[in-house]
Parts: sequence; structure tokens; C-alpha cells
Amino acid sequence: MEKSPAFPELLAGFRAGDSASVKALCEQYAPFLRAAVRRQLHPGLRTRFDSLDFVQDVWASFLAIPAERYTFDTPEALLAFLNRMAHNRVVEVFRQRFETQKDDITRERAVSSEDGSDQIRAPAPTASQLVIADEQWERLCGRFPEGHRTILELLRDGHSYEDIAQLSGVSLSTVNRIVRRLKELTAS
Repeated sequence: MEKSPAFPELLAGFRAGDSASVKALCEQYAPFLRAAVRRQLHPGLRTRFDSLDFVQDVWASFLAIPAERYTFDTPEALLAFLNRMAHNRVVEVFRQRFETQKDDITRERAVSSEDGSDQIRAPAPTASQLVIADEQWERLCGRFPEGHRTILELLRDGHSYEDIAQLSGVSLSTVNRIVRRLKELTAS
């Protein structure tokens, strides 16, 4: 960025609230600020935020700083300061959004199972999902004779076919036949 001969006057007018100076400085630096915001903005937030909102936040924060607090000798120094403000604002919003439960990208955590392998733990089902699953289970069980319900419940609980046959007092081929019918019913 080239140093304009009127940079100190332009900056002073901006700090004083002169509308021409504000407009000129914003027009000159806004494209650089917007590019800095876009470089920093997380892809997960790009659909939720407009980069111009961050640019406006930076300008509002910059105007709120007392004029005597910072001095800028060159346009590059001002641009570096504005870029740092933009970076900090984007990081602040990122932290706010991703610390909430809704947007927490680390919500699913790996859990070590008994065999030592890591598994992803999904969020617990909602009450309505549990009710729907129970209704579907009852409808499915209704399509089998009453005597097969024990076999279906043992299957749902994760028992092996051999265990089911032994616990329910039926042959392994009967368990296989019921499982085949169950697969046919759930496939359609």
C-alpha cells in the first residue's frame, strides 16, 4: 500500500468523525479487511456469517478506541492493526459458536470398548425416537406368532443364534428361519 501524502490528515478526519474522511478510509481499507476476514473465517461459519459484518465490527471497534491510544505513522501500520482486529473478532466469534453444544464439533467422542478398539459414541436418542422405535418393534412383533416373541427379544438383546436356541428351547434351524423371515419383513 502506498503512503498517501494526506494519510495523517485522513486519519485525523476519520477519528474526528468527518464523513468524507470516514468514507475515504473505509473505501481504501475495506477490501483488505474483508480479505483478512475471509482468510480467517472457519468453513463451518461461512454459511452463517457475512464477512462484511466482521468488517463493520472492526470499524465500529476502531472508532471506539480513543484517538490518543494508538498512532499510525504509515498506512501499512494502520492496515496491520486493522487486520489484527479482524483476526481477533473472527477468533472470538469462532470460540463463541463452537463452545456451544449445538455447534460443538467434538461432541462425538471416541470411546474405548472392552476389546480396546475405539468407537464413536453417538448422541443419546431423543424421547420421540424411542417412542417411534417401540411402535415399530410392536408392529414387527405383531407379524409373528406369540411363541416367537421370546426369540425376537433375545435376538434384539444381542444373543447369538446358538444361545437363543438353547434359551428358548427350539432348534437352531427354527431360529435361522425366524431370522430369515425377520429380514424379509424389514427389507420391504
